[in-house]
Amino acid sequence: MNAIETSVSNIRSAIKAVNNLIGCETWVGSAADKWGNDFQGRMGALSKLFDSYPAEENRLVTAAQKKQAAMDSKRTGGA
Repeated sequence: MNAIETSVSNIRSAIKAVNNLIGCETWVGSAADKWGNDFQGRMGALSKLFDSYPAEENRLVTAAQKKQAAMDSKRTGGA
């Protein structure tokens, strides 16, 4: 999971860099507003997805541990 955390961190850094480049002087008008709103919406959804990773990681680890314990119990005859 460290690879995922590293990738998420890199993506968040890239998003921050783009946000820093977007300003009132960069591009103006209705097309710029539409693009900016779309960009922020997509980045918000992406951030929400990234924020869900730690809980999902914990859920997967717990499920794997339970499955392994059940297999071990079955293999050893429930001892």
